[in-house]
Amino acid sequence: MDFATTLNGIIADDHPLPAASLTFLSDIPSEHRATLALMWPGIALARRRKIVATLVTLAEDNIEYDFTTVFGVLLADPDAQVRRLAIEGLVEDESINTVRRLIGVLDADADSAVRAAAANALGPAALRAETGKLKGEWPERLRSALLRAVRDPAATEEVRRRALESVAYFCANPDVEAEIARAYGGGSQLLQASAIHAMGRNMSRRWTPLVLQELHSPEPMLRFEAAQAVGELGERANVPALLPLLEDDDLEVQLAAIGALGQLGGRVAIQALQMLAPEADATIREAVDEALMEIRYASDPLGP
Repeated sequence: MDFATTLNGIIADDHPLPAASLTFLSDIPSEHRATLALMWPGIALARRRKIVATLVTLAEDNIEYDFTTVFGVLLADPDAQVRRLAIEGLVEDESINTVRRLIGVLDADADSAVRAAAANALGPAALRAETGKLKGEWPERLRSALLRAVRDPAATEEVRRRALESVAYFCANPDVEAEIARAYGGGSQLLQASAIHAMGRNMSRRWTPLVLQELHSPEPMLRFEAAQAVGELGERANVPALLPLLEDDDLEVQLAAIGALGQLGGRVAIQALQMLAPEADATIREAVDEALMEIRYASDPLGP
């Protein structure tokens, strides 16, 4: 059975759509791209949404499936929900073509949720750029695009937040640091939370006093972001500052503190985690086990 015939079999929205029926879309040859692009708009909207959502789940649950070509075609779908889901499917794709297309979406898509998804999806590319794995003109093009979104007065707060979090990976860049400081000092609570998140990703020690200060914020959202940022900043001397959050009233804050201790490691972190585990509930115990495992792996990557 040829590709067009198989694709035609999933189009009718009155037929069942088991996940297994979509696996033929994995690793499709480039010559089938035009066929997919031609036939896709003829599928009913509800069916298109269901197909792309199923593909995203399949890709997340099974590393052997690769729907990159399909998600690339779906970036041109007229429906914003389909485009947003397609971007979710492209988050782990490291090709220059995907970076190029996501920058285009960030710059010009008519839907703010789609633009925010693109800004978020460009975070891994920014990290690759900072670590030298994204070459040529692309680090500069990517940084410039993200900064444009952060500074765009017409952009929604969600777009600016996600762009700020992604561009934060560009360390020791004065423009990036200025935008983080501006968002922290003059934005809403949500933008401030993203600024704290960005401080952790930026890994500059200039942020340490602010992050430690926010561990005592009356707002759980800010304590959560600050705890995560302390872990990202990687200064073991800050372990004691995290310990009070192990008894925080907010579960998410507790979990963030446990995760940060796992990142920082050291004797004090290990003792605090071990003391916490015996009487904790299942969620906390699981987080503690993961944190202790991370510490053990960091000290002996080749161990059992």
